[in-house]
Amino acid sequence: MKYLVTGAAGFIGSNLIKKLNDNGHTNIVCVDDISQNNLQNIHGLEYADFISKADFETLYHEEFDTIFHLGAISNTRASNWQDIYQNNIVFTKKLFDMIRHRNFVFASSASVYGDSTNNQELAVNETPKNLYATSKLMCDNWLRHQGCQYQSWRFFNVYGKRETSKLDSNSASPYTTFKQQAITKGKITLFEGSNKILRDFISVDDVVEVMYQKHKHSDSFVSNLGTGSTASFKDWAKIIADKYNATIDYVDFPKDLIKGYQYYTCSNNSNLNTIIDYKFKTIQEWFDQND
Repeated sequence: MKYLVTGAAGFIGSNLIKKLNDNGHTNIVCVDDISQNNLQNIHGLEYADFISKADFETLYHEEFDTIFHLGAISNTRASNWQDIYQNNIVFTKKLFDMIRHRNFVFASSASVYGDSTNNQELAVNETPKNLYATSKLMCDNWLRHQGCQYQSWRFFNVYGKRETSKLDSNSASPYTTFKQQAITKGKITLFEGSNKILRDFISVDDVVEVMYQKHKHSDSFVSNLGTGSTASFKDWAKIIADKYNATIDYVDFPKDLIKGYQYYTCSNNSNLNTIIDYKFKTIQEWFDQND
């Protein structure tokens, strides 16, 4: 089997490569920005090649058995639509055209639902609040009309190991962010009202396990990938503060986040349960086993 993984040195991508390695797969072409941080993130993993996105688009013409397309401009505050369109939509279509009638696995996002309390794969519930989410919804809608095999996973709030590279951009999960704060500062900074901000947090271990289990199947779908339950940012803060003897420091909610922020996510798993039979870990279960 020959695999292509975009966003390979990122959080989910590097965990996916480890999963592939653990199952005996090393014939993997990795596509991502080439930097010291990225190369360090996949240090110790086995793969056939690591290439930048620009070089891949101009140099690569090989065939792959499966493409895991995880790379994207994922900053929810990004405002340059032309850049987002080229990177998140045009590049997705190019990759799909490379592998029609084989396995194309796409990283979509639960952000397509905005603040909808019914996070089910129905057009009436899809109300993206930022350009990143809009680009993911456009890709999902395009894939649905191609008549070829695809699997699009709408990730909910993913957390876990290999995420430290996201700390610089303030896009890391509360697990990674709060843990670093607790260890380095002895206190965790939490927005006022965080007990009312509920998210469906899913471990990256569960995400890559589900994607790996399903990628060899011929099913085509757009599906949520979440646990179907919620926890608050305060829940995370308390778990980590108790573990690392840290205090919790409350601050005002930033005004620049109010408009595009998701205050509630919970995966409606009615479709997912028909695709795979899987038991997801709660944040406490995962933390007890991994920290």
